[in-house]
Amino acid sequence: MLEIIEIELGRLKPWQDNPRLNDQAVDAVAQSIRSFGFKVPILCNKDLTIIAGHTRWKAAQKLGMTLVPVIVVEMSDSQRRAFSIADNKTAEIADWDFPRLGDLLEELRSEDVDLGSLGYSDNELKALLTPEEDFDWDAFDLGRQSCHDANLVLLPVKIDIGMRDAAKSAIGRLAKEHGVGERDFSIVAGKVFVRLLGLAQ
Repeated sequence: MLEIIEIELGRLKPWQDNPRLNDQAVDAVAQSIRSFGFKVPILCNKDLTIIAGHTRWKAAQKLGMTLVPVIVVEMSDSQRRAFSIADNKTAEIADWDFPRLGDLLEELRSEDVDLGSLGYSDNELKALLTPEEDFDWDAFDLGRQSCHDANLVLLPVKIDIGMRDAAKSAIGRLAKEHGVGERDFSIVAGKVFVRLLGLAQ
């Protein structure tokens, strides 16, 4: 059975070659720890190099914690690196049932739970709790712009604003199919999301 022990935060060592960019998640994780406590230990190998939990480690620093719960396991260096990548990647595979998620969020809000502690931005919560009608693509005319001999084409699907990952995937797929370069695709994607977020008329 795995043993959870408390270790001084300063003794833990981050994986210096960690390819996961997690700085944007630190505030949300810190808020979660503040609201619910440190419920998921950091996983380290015997020399206290972090295997899984870099964001929790940074959040603990932000909160001024001195002790954190840790599980120490024995892994080879290659196992440690492989597990760290797998732990992050497998977390990306699952998707959300957005209507059911919206219902759960509404229930939690009625029970006076601070939804801001769940990691969602204000715009995401608004989209999930008060879903808008399908996006009116007819009213959104990007036109066809010629950029380096590639035509930028209007995304031919309707996507709920709460489905951020689906939107990103759909726009990326369409851009690839039409040979639109990443720089030019980003311009179109930016215009789409500005309109979806209600930041432009």
